[in-house]
Amino acid sequence: MTKSAITKTWIGGLVIFAAGIVVSIVGVFLMLAYGGTFAQVAGTSRYNFTPDMTGAFWTAVSVIVVGGVITLGGAIVQLAAWIAALVNSYGLPDKAWFVILLISGVLSIGFAPLGFAAMVAYVIAAPEGQRAPAPAPPPAPLAQPLVPST
Repeated sequence: MTKSAITKTWIGGLVIFAAGIVVSIVGVFLMLAYGGTFAQVAGTSRYNFTPDMTGAFWTAVSVIVVGGVITLGGAIVQLAAWIAALVNSYGLPDKAWFVILLISGVLSIGFAPLGFAAMVAYVIAAPEGQRAPAPAPPPAPLAQPLVPST
C-alpha cells in the first residue's frame, strides 16, 4: 500500500470515527430532551433522570448504538491504516519510522493521543516506503556433459 493510500485510509477512518461520535452525542441529547423526565431530588440541587419507556426513548437508544457501531467501524479502518503504515515503514532502509509507529501504537492502547500524534507525524513527514530489492537468483550451474568424452 502506498503512503498516499495509507493517508487517505487513515483520514477516512478519522472522519468515520468522528461521525460516529457525533451521531452518538445526538442520540444522547435526543434521549435527554424527549426520552424521559427530570425530577429534583428533595432537599438538594441534584436531579434524577427517569426514562419513559416510549418510542422516543428507544429511538434515542438506537441512535446511540448506531453511533457506536459507526465509531467502531472508523476505529477499525484506522487500525488497518496503522498496520499498513507499519508494513510500509518496514520497507525503509532506516527503521526509525517503523519503531516510532510500533511503540506509539502499542502505547496508545493506554494513552490514545500518542498513537494519534504518531500517525499525524507519519502522514506529514514520513518518506514513501520502498520495497527491499529481491535477492538476485543464484547463478545457474555450468552445463556438464553426462558422460566423459575422450
